[in-house]
Amino acid sequence: MPHAFTAFDRYNPYSFSETRRDQPQYRDTYQQLPHPLMFQLVNKKNGNAVYAGIREFSADEGEVALSPYLLDALGIQEGDIKESSSAGVIDLTRGEAEGEGGKAEDDAVWITVKARQLSKGTYVRLRPLEAGYNPDDWKSLLERQLRASFTTLTKDSILSVRGVKGEEFRFLVDKFGPEGDGICVVDTDLEVDIEALNEEQARETLRQIAAKAHQAPGATSGSSVGHTIDIWKDVEGQVLEGEYVDYDLPSWDKSRPIAIELTIADGQEVDLFVSPKSRRQRNTPRDYEHIFGDFSSPADGVKRIVIQPTNVVLEDAEALLISVHGFSLTDSSGTSSNLRRFTLRAKSAEMEGSSTSPIALGSSLARSADEDQCKNCRQWIPKRTMMLHENFCLRNNVLCPHCNNVFKKSSEEWANHWHCPTHQGAYGSNAISKEKHNFVEHTNHICPSCGPSCIFALTTIGLI
Repeated sequence: MPHAFTAFDRYNPYSFSETRRDQPQYRDTYQQLPHPLMFQLVNKKNGNAVYAGIREFSADEGEVALSPYLLDALGIQEGDIKESSSAGVIDLTRGEAEGEGGKAEDDAVWITVKARQLSKGTYVRLRPLEAGYNPDDWKSLLERQLRASFTTLTKDSILSVRGVKGEEFRFLVDKFGPEGDGICVVDTDLEVDIEALNEEQARETLRQIAAKAHQAPGATSGSSVGHTIDIWKDVEGQVLEGEYVDYDLPSWDKSRPIAIELTIADGQEVDLFVSPKSRRQRNTPRDYEHIFGDFSSPADGVKRIVIQPTNVVLEDAEALLISVHGFSLTDSSGTSSNLRRFTLRAKSAEMEGSSTSPIALGSSLARSADEDQCKNCRQWIPKRTMMLHENFCLRNNVLCPHCNNVFKKSSEEWANHWHCPTHQGAYGSNAISKEKHNFVEHTNHICPSCGPSCIFALTTIGLI
């Protein structure tokens, strides 16, 4: 009768002998399914080959679904897929696809699939296919795309990165370490080197980046140039619609809360994002990837993010990365007429409950016995003038029952006042703020790095 022990015990001879007997069998089973699973795909029609991993096990038996990146690397066009109904049906057991009668059809696209294990990559060299690629525009997107969407990289393939404004950055995968036709990029420290195709491209790229960097922060033609800030000086800047201005705060009093404040003009939609820079997080904050963010439309024109010193995200933080974003709808384009000005400041905040910032246990102001509160505008009015006040107030003012704000009945603010039925506390008094709320909270967005195949919500992207 077999024993029922499940844990190894060095003083139990049955457990010891049973463990020794099971080790070879476990080792054989483990070797049958390497991790991660990697394959080589070969287009039999043109000889193109690419390495790939498994994204998910959801296709029907005997079939595989190829991403746009793999289709492009294999030289398969949309018309090739439409021409043959059998295209994409692959016999995984024999590593090749066959048509009726056991022979591949001449007009079909057949893919050979072979299991291949690649070495862990330590180095990759990418070459931009166009001049003028600024690392600030694509570096964080490239890191996120490699981490989230790739198991392998294939030599001489084209790696595309979609920018935040819809632009596309294309790179040639040129060299690997260790040498070979492909590498595995999972669970490895990968050094990425960006090198121009030739000297002419390198000079043109430096010229375009320098032209943008030398633009004066107060110029009316474009966004300000980000830089290092401190907690003693406010920063004046401007940002075009759809663009980012990036700052970094290298030092602050880490024993006290740090407050990042952004002051903007009323009616201008500017977002604020903050991410600690650490060993685990080095990407510049963006609307699709950040730790702290504020998409709101504040009535007072001030956005404030306060980070407590006990917050776990500040552990081993080298600096705070701060990004100011000119909010843009999908059909908007950045022009000088959409320039938004702002003031950014970083300062130490008081600990809650300190002598300078006590916790309010109650707020009951002493009122005179001769005062009464207007039921419409909630103001405290002397009782002797209450009748005159209420007659005037009820004719001219209206109280919003949801937020208790008072508006003039004929005002534009009251005509455009709105409340979100699904998000308690979300409201505004202009059409722009409502349009932005619907776009951010109630619209699916295409991931700039993954493309149309990845749909995500801006309000939850910071949690994944």
